[in-house]
Amino acid sequence: MVQPSGGLRVDQSLDLRGVAGPAGYQKALGQLKAMAENEILEVSLDEGDALNTIPYGLRAEGHEILVSEPTQQGVRLLVRKRSLLAQS
Repeated sequence: MVQPSGGLRVDQSLDLRGVAGPAGYQKALGQLKAMAENEILEVSLDEGDALNTIPYGLRAEGHEILVSEPTQQGVRLLVRKRSLLAQS
């Protein structure tokens, strides 16, 4: 586990730089589905289309974008997997 600035614990990392189209979103979503609820996924993205679509899609699925910050190689997101609601 990585401890980034701000004290957030990163449970897993995924590098999507260079991944075009909806494939990046599908990979991020698949990674989150394999994680436990409330775990944090660090995602590295290119600026541009990926940055415009992936965070939006993950939010639409109910995941929380905690950090979105520029890096020398693109953008770094920290995404908290949504908590699953108890079903009745």
